[in-house]
Amino acid sequence: MLKKLLILLVVPLALFVFNGCTPPTKPDTPTNFCIVEGVIFWDLNENAITYRIELRNTETGAVLRRIVEHGIDLNTLNLPEGDYMVKLQAINRGVESDFTEEIPYHQEDLFKVTEIAGDTMINGTYVKWMGRTLYNEQKEENLIFHSASGFEVFFKGTSVTAEISATKTDSVGHRPYIVVVVDDNYEEPLTICLTEPINNLILAENLADTEHKLSVYKRTESIDSHIGLKRLETNGKFIPRVEYKERKIEVIAASSSTGYGNLSNEPKSTANSDALKAFAFISAQALNAEINIFSASGWGLKFSRWTSPNTLSVAQAYRKVDFFSNVDWDHSTFVPDVVVVNLGTNDWSYINIASTEVEKSALMDEFMNSYVEFVQYLRTLYPNAYILILYGLMNETSIYQATEEIFDNLKTDVKIDILKVNGDGKGSNSHPSAVSHAAIADAVTEKIRQMTNWD
Repeated sequence: MLKKLLILLVVPLALFVFNGCTPPTKPDTPTNFCIVEGVIFWDLNENAITYRIELRNTETGAVLRRIVEHGIDLNTLNLPEGDYMVKLQAINRGVESDFTEEIPYHQEDLFKVTEIAGDTMINGTYVKWMGRTLYNEQKEENLIFHSASGFEVFFKGTSVTAEISATKTDSVGHRPYIVVVVDDNYEEPLTICLTEPINNLILAENLADTEHKLSVYKRTESIDSHIGLKRLETNGKFIPRVEYKERKIEVIAASSSTGYGNLSNEPKSTANSDALKAFAFISAQALNAEINIFSASGWGLKFSRWTSPNTLSVAQAYRKVDFFSNVDWDHSTFVPDVVVVNLGTNDWSYINIASTEVEKSALMDEFMNSYVEFVQYLRTLYPNAYILILYGLMNETSIYQATEEIFDNLKTDVKIDILKVNGDGKGSNSHPSAVSHAAIADAVTEKIRQMTNWD
């Protein structure tokens, strides 16, 4: 019995020792190694048990090795996006063959976003929105209203296209214009007039295949026309990056901050009006601040000769997303560090046509009281903001004294100040020209620096 047990133990042990002492042969280097649409193939070796690939990232130099099976899809390895050099070796019981020659392989980002539309536009991951916007679920577009409002994205690729809606495209003088800026190159922007209700546009093309920043601004004002972003697409991928500047400025005004007719002294149109060449936008750029403009040509703080009805009011409309909107604006969405208020010229146009001096005086008092109340309302919204009362852009001498008295009624608030500037009247309908706006922007910028101690 004991003898049989010994035989049962000794024979397997002897076989194990015999086999273990037999040195494995070096396997042949795999042949016909190739990658076809991300799947690797080679001729199997009779003297190989397993196979291993080595992937070297050509940019970082990082090396990754994996035991693989014939016909494996490299996408299943969850490689970072990039260019790789790949080689293969056979293994036989720990003995490795020589590697094959390296062959190139590009790993795509398996989760890349090439199109932005619908909820992806407004979830805060890919698109930065500038100014007041409103998403229209029925039309699946984000509406952009005001001057210098727009959007910004980062992407890796060579081109970006967009589908953008527009209103009033049948009216040459009211068609909206957009300005496209790539990589903060404001010296060479692309300006596009939107001539159709739905516009399929090339916003950028023939760029280097690297990361880029794309900024799109509506350069024309809300009361002329609106636009809506429906879709963005790139031949590369959008980068989930949204960068907001720390500083925020809001400008509440009439025609001046919209760039009304600042490109020409011809009758005002959207073709000769550019908010990016107006003092509000220029000042914000100089101070490295976000800008939010709420302005409408011809509108008064309280009333205006140029609106119908004459009682259309910037102060009342400010509570809404847009001047003719019924949708309330959430003021917590944009909390400015500085608010610039430039109103009164259009109010005077209405006051001045009063039939008697008594009526003029009463209307002036109503205007002044409304101005003070509006600034006090702004203070309740933005307790920590600096507020700058700006006047003189239209050389509106008839309300200089009234504006200064308005400030006198508010100056106990140490964060409220006043600034008088001078417009050159060389734009359309005696509005400031682009040259004048640049000079006004210098004065506004310096004043804001004094108020805030910004560098």
